[in-house]
Amino acid sequence: MKLPSPSLDLFCRVVDNLGDIGVCWRLARHLANDCGVFVRLWVDDWVSFSRLEPRLTLDGGPQTIDKVLVHQWRDPFETGFYEGAADIVVEAFACNLPRNVIAKMVARSTPPVWIDLEYLSAENWVEDCHALPSIHPETGLQKTLFFPGFTKKTGGLIREYSLIEARNTFQSSKNEQNIWRKRVKLPECDENILDMSLFCYKTAPISSLFDQLSGSTRPVRLFVPEGVASEAVLAWCGRAALSAGDSVSKGSLILCAVPFLSQTDYDRLLWTCQLNFVRGEDSLVRAIWAGRPLIWNIYRQEEGSHIPKLAAFLSKYSQNLGPEERERLADFHTMWNEEGQLRNGSWDRFLGHLPALEKTTRLWADDLGKYPTLAEALLAFCSEKMNAKKL
Repeated sequence: MKLPSPSLDLFCRVVDNLGDIGVCWRLARHLANDCGVFVRLWVDDWVSFSRLEPRLTLDGGPQTIDKVLVHQWRDPFETGFYEGAADIVVEAFACNLPRNVIAKMVARSTPPVWIDLEYLSAENWVEDCHALPSIHPETGLQKTLFFPGFTKKTGGLIREYSLIEARNTFQSSKNEQNIWRKRVKLPECDENILDMSLFCYKTAPISSLFDQLSGSTRPVRLFVPEGVASEAVLAWCGRAALSAGDSVSKGSLILCAVPFLSQTDYDRLLWTCQLNFVRGEDSLVRAIWAGRPLIWNIYRQEEGSHIPKLAAFLSKYSQNLGPEERERLADFHTMWNEEGQLRNGSWDRFLGHLPALEKTTRLWADDLGKYPTLAEALLAFCSEKMNAKKL
């Protein structure tokens, strides 16, 4: 079967239920809908995938959603639906392509452009490693490292062409926000209350945060999607279960349970809040595009290699802040990620710097929006490689 051109195969193994497939699904849709690429997405864990994309049916058969042809990646890999490799083959996050897929790549008259899509990092070394080639030892095929990032010398970030306009329209209309909030069982906007979202790993000091929010000098509503650090959330609330629409009030804190949201609805949750606690890669990038202050819960890695990664991100995020605001931001992130609890009074001290943090987040998002998107950078690189192969 001859595939439409340009064509792209994107392979993804789900590692932590949400992160890897979250990035891959956004990238696949951006490539297909905004860039006109024929995309086949190969995913192993469809149960996790279906949480992000409710339109996915779990019968295991190929299906087209938002112009992306989705296939289930089974072990051993079945080549019945893989008659030939695409022009571009993306191996997301070192997921290791099946041997019979590599054999199909070798069988092409013109070898595909093979991309090793890496995790996002703000560290300086990323610029030096971005677009570095290597040779597959068995086949001689060239594979290229491709790093998303925050500078022109990296692959950029995922950003759909309509995203910023949609965000601005939504944030400027309380009526539109309230209509959406009603649909997902959230209370209406209230200027006297600080609305925040929580998406974090179970290692975060959740009970410590809740304790400080309950004594906050400003009333707080915290929106928590179902399944997020559920044991710690339920233990603090003293409840056996929380369902979407339920709320628990203690002191200045109102904790509101939110249904698990699709990616489109999760964007709107970030847009409607004044502060977002996010985790991993996908929600971090979406929180930046929301233009609202954020606190990042980074994925912990062995031997503490996540610590310099967090510091590099904070260096870029806080570059337009004053010394005191920069210190408060770094201090809160250290407590949230490393210390296991928030020191007394840390929330109220941080709260006073939210206006400055919102301004710098919006400015940074505007600056990042001037760079090519990850899809644009990827296609420009691959187009150059494909043209070179034709010479």
